[in-house]
Amino acid sequence: MELYGDYHTHSRLSDGRQDEEDIIRAARERGLKEVAITDHGPLAAVIGVSDAGDYLLLRDKLDAVASVHSDVKALLGAEANIRDLQGTLDIPPEIIAEMDILIAGLHPYTLPTSIKDGWAVFVQNSLRRLGRGQREKAINNNTKASIEAMYNNPLLDILAHPGLFFTVDVGEVARACVRNDVLFEINCGHEYPDISAIMEAEGAGVDFIINSDAHFRETVGNLEYGTELVEKLDIAPEQVVNRFQGGGYTQWRKRKRSCTYS
Repeated sequence: MELYGDYHTHSRLSDGRQDEEDIIRAARERGLKEVAITDHGPLAAVIGVSDAGDYLLLRDKLDAVASVHSDVKALLGAEANIRDLQGTLDIPPEIIAEMDILIAGLHPYTLPTSIKDGWAVFVQNSLRRLGRGQREKAINNNTKASIEAMYNNPLLDILAHPGLFFTVDVGEVARACVRNDVLFEINCGHEYPDISAIMEAEGAGVDFIINSDAHFRETVGNLEYGTELVEKLDIAPEQVVNRFQGGGYTQWRKRKRSCTYS
């Protein structure tokens, strides 16, 4: 399966080891038509942007290079961190409004909104090895946080690597993706989810997006893990939104405003 774009990459603004021009050039070399730069939100220790305003600076940079790299559409996005059981994200709504794409996921070492939520999500996951009961409680909380993020953030486009760091009930999360028009990510950088979770998500009727989660120039557009799995599972091409024939971001985006780089 040939893909149109890669919609999950990281630059030096967060924990990537590449700048925006490195990402765009690498996407071109991979034959992609679009690439999104989606740095981590500011409230995850070490990996996040230093300040949410950094996204606006990146917007200015992408505007400046748009004419130079007119053959690859560069999109501004973010990978926000889910902070609590209500699905609160760590990027202000006014910053999200300036973006083309919004991804969100659960990540370790994220600052919670309260001590109670910190215990329910982050501490509970540390306790999951203490027995079945603790594990089930962690899975229930992770699932709730992921689902609430979809319901409470209507501009959310993509759920990042569902279950990677925080195990979830894949079926429940997948059904919430369908109800909220959120894409279920196949993350090639982490090679996650695995084949059984992808089968379960397919059964729920999700739309998939295959992304690299690239932090290095060499891995931008490295999407083989996902393409090989969907072909092996004989998943209908129409369920993969970034297939080449799908026409790109303008066909699956939630936002109504025109893309800056159209």
